[in-house]
Amino acid sequence: MKKMYLLFMGIAIMGSFYANGQTVTVPFTSDRWDKEKAKSTIETFGGKECILLTSGTIFIKDLALQDGIIETDISFPQHRGFPGIAFRMADRENYESFYMRPHQSGNPDATQYTPIFNNQAGWQLYHGEGYSKATPFTFEQWHHIKIDIHGRQAEIYFDDMEKPLIKVTELKRDPKAGTIGVNGGGLSTRFANLQYTIRQPVTQAAMPVPANGADGLITKWQVSKQVNGHLFESKKQLTSDFKSTLTWTTQNSEPSGTINLSKFTQPKDSGNAMVAKLIIESEVEQVKAISFGFSEYVVVYLNDKAIYAGRDNFLSRDYRFLGTIGYFDTLLLSLKKGTNELWFVVGKDFGGWGVKAKLEDMKQISLR
Repeated sequence: MKKMYLLFMGIAIMGSFYANGQTVTVPFTSDRWDKEKAKSTIETFGGKECILLTSGTIFIKDLALQDGIIETDISFPQHRGFPGIAFRMADRENYESFYMRPHQSGNPDATQYTPIFNNQAGWQLYHGEGYSKATPFTFEQWHHIKIDIHGRQAEIYFDDMEKPLIKVTELKRDPKAGTIGVNGGGLSTRFANLQYTIRQPVTQAAMPVPANGADGLITKWQVSKQVNGHLFESKKQLTSDFKSTLTWTTQNSEPSGTINLSKFTQPKDSGNAMVAKLIIESEVEQVKAISFGFSEYVVVYLNDKAIYAGRDNFLSRDYRFLGTIGYFDTLLLSLKKGTNELWFVVGKDFGGWGVKAKLEDMKQISLR
């Protein structure tokens, strides 16, 4: 599949020159759509010829759009689901996504932008301003969506084509050309009148990541490969032999301090946990507070001793608990003089896989 997709992308790059600046409509009856892993029918609904997508994702086979405008009409029922649009789609497991939650009509999380890395959505890591927004829906009627993509930013319009619903100030995936896909998100969803306009890509610098430790913010971690989370169940003490089985890479967080661990997963690795490690050098023996957030399970070790375990997965606390990440928990670290090793063993469920942390201050400590 991926080899075929690369071939399609090569064709699209040659064809993009001719489409640049022109608006192209792609009827859902066109053979440009890959419908291989989806169930769909063509019909007329509400005066529009459309596709009724009952399962799966369909995408345009011969398109490479990096910057430009995507528009489509969408209609969905009043049930729990996540219908939406994929753009800058590299493959079925890596793309940018905008989708709706019909069951949350009018609520703050009714709509959502999130990146998809290695088949992992990140909505628990990306929420609030610039990511999700309240909007009411009308059901079994047509809504119009427009996504204006430029560089590392995008404006997403919903019905009102003058004022964007969501201004994405930083798309989380690096800007690369990709195709467009649509999916019903578990609902029988209709799409009509899909069109796109390709524009010359805009070059924008990524938002700067603060220096590690600036105002206590942790922006650099040692990250392990995927491991089996069961290895840490009831493990109150880490041994040298156990620690020697792990390998590490140095990874930066996003500017916010969040590190999305899904970026560093391996497609064929079934491990459901990763370790984010921090080395703290303390000039004296002291107690230092650290605030942190995680998605969705965590065990924290300080100097090989377990000091905390928690779970923040979806619905784990009440029927509306989303498990979104933030600096919601605080630990008091008993640091010894010299080198201290802090581990966050982070397990996944769905909706995000990451961690963030911030020390109360940097007095008499340094990080490495």
